[in-house]
Amino acid sequence: MDDTSGFYKNDNGNLLFGPNFVLNASYELRRATKDEHTYPTDGWYWFDSEDEARTQFGIPAEPVDEV
Repeated sequence: MDDTSGFYKNDNGNLLFGPNFVLNASYELRRATKDEHTYPTDGWYWFDSEDEARTQFGIPAEPVDEV
């Protein structure tokens, strides 16, 4: 199973994901210091999985293409 933990942001219904860090001119969010940040930071949150983020933001899962 893939590790989908990381920083997530709801951008008008699009789920943005930063697995290890999010860099901005005003802030830095890093996996190593995730427990030290105050959330939300510019709309970014830490979630332990993509499913948790989708549930929190109300964004449905992406459809899976069947081969």
